[in-house]
Amino acid sequence: MNKVITTALVLTAGITFFSFKQSASTRNNVATGKEIYEAQCMSCHMDQGQGLEGVYPPLAKSDYLADKDRLVKVIRKGMRGPITVNGVQYDGEMTGFELTDQETADVINYIRTSWGNKHAAVKAADVPAALNKASKDYQPY
Repeated sequence: MNKVITTALVLTAGITFFSFKQSASTRNNVATGKEIYEAQCMSCHMDQGQGLEGVYPPLAKSDYLADKDRLVKVIRKGMRGPITVNGVQYDGEMTGFELTDQETADVINYIRTSWGNKHAAVKAADVPAALNKASKDYQPY
């Protein structure tokens, strides 16, 4: 009986350790994404991602964030031209940012999981392919 309890405890501890390790890594990436957001994005999209209606689109509860491939291109290559976010028209320009694939994924994951957004995570390995995919309603800067 003691052997069964010991085995169960070891398995539970191992699962807990690896779950914590993965969660800590995810938290670190989101924290890095937040730092990038605060340095590069917040001046236009505001501290809570609310944007400025008619000028800078919101990122909070934004329907525009659903297309991760388009979002990768917007962040890295910039964009111009008309877009509709949450039913409101915007027609402006945004320059791209020189970020690594990991930094790009980190800031996207921060944005896509903050302020009421609930989208799947993006991996750094997804970024190069996303940069080359065609995306609806996207014009590079």
